[in-house]
Amino acid sequence: MGASILSSKAKVLPGKAASLIKRAVPASVLMALTLATAVNVALVSNPVEAKPKTNLEKGGRTGNWRTGAQDAPSVEACREAVKAKPDSAIAHNDLGWALRQNNNAKEAEVELRAAITLDDKLHQAHSNLSVCLLDLGKTQEAVEEARKAVGLKQDQPIYHVVLGNALSASGDNKGAVEEYKLAIEQKPDYENAYYNLGRVLDIMGDANEAGKALSQALRLDPDDERVLKILDRIVK
Repeated sequence: MGASILSSKAKVLPGKAASLIKRAVPASVLMALTLATAVNVALVSNPVEAKPKTNLEKGGRTGNWRTGAQDAPSVEACREAVKAKPDSAIAHNDLGWALRQNNNAKEAEVELRAAITLDDKLHQAHSNLSVCLLDLGKTQEAVEEARKAVGLKQDQPIYHVVLGNALSASGDNKGAVEEYKLAIEQKPDYENAYYNLGRVLDIMGDANEAGKALSQALRLDPDDERVLKILDRIVK
């Protein structure tokens, strides 16, 4: 990772966030950013800076999406949809995700598998099932389902993050890093991808590159406590 994931917007961030960014990014990188006119022009044309985002736009900043308040459809409404259309893969997928969002991964797995049985090309069901399987500690199965989702629809950045998370959980941190980078290529303002990239790079012992990725995540969402927690440790 190089200067392409960084901007010179640290001054817009207050207090601890700005301080951590300045400490996390090496002076040589900051100098390179100042001198790289072409890169700066590109960044101005496609600015990446902190601004209010919905949970959907953040791509699930909190990572596990465990609370019903975060973009979770009503379980009751989804049950009614399945009752009305029991042969609808979409209805089973939606119920599965609603259940997972409300901390019922076990029942969610059943519904998501039902969705895939009805339509094994339903990419979102494979990705959602991967997330549930990871919740349940079924790591290898989570990797397999995430790969299926990416194989069916490679241009969805969230599927690359889901695969990256499964790979990281299975011990394949190098593979996870590649998936997070693909997600960022597809969606340059994907804060959750930067966070996970930094998280895994930190696990791999690369504090320098982790700091760069986490600094970019913090610019995109200065309130992400996950990022602040890691940065606070690695820049001491």
